[in-house]
Amino acid sequence: MNVLIGVVLLVLALVLLTVGVMAASRRLPGNKVIGLRVPEVRKSREIWNSAHAVAGPLWIFGGVALVFGGLISFVASGWVWILPAVALVIGIIALASGANVGARAATLLDAQNQEDDGCSSCSTDGGCGCGGHDEAPAPAVDLEAVRRAADASNSGNN
Repeated sequence: MNVLIGVVLLVLALVLLTVGVMAASRRLPGNKVIGLRVPEVRKSREIWNSAHAVAGPLWIFGGVALVFGGLISFVASGWVWILPAVALVIGIIALASGANVGARAATLLDAQNQEDDGCSSCSTDGGCGCGGHDEAPAPAVDLEAVRRAADASNSGNN
């Protein structure tokens, strides 16, 4: 049983280390199987590489934790099984944290790219940001005229 758990942890570590090193070195190819799965990452190769470069070091850390857990599990007995279990939890947390910071980086980079292209979120001047900015500005509303019209309408109904 020790050997089986050790081999499984080492295989997972190898996968995580390989993906982490490729991501950190900006050499992870765009694919549909491995990597971040947020829409912003797919928008450009620059965002893909940058987001994965942010996530890569955490994935490497998780892979190292799994290597440690895998090696310990070969000789573990009794309470020592806590160490491979903790290493597995650390590996999962590192994987999730890497995905989180990578997705956040992708979102920020995408927002920055949109801003650089003249697109930004809705502003107080009525611009939508990404609709081309060719819309005519909204006309000013004369509230006093609206009140007079409402009062005239109400007095005519009586």
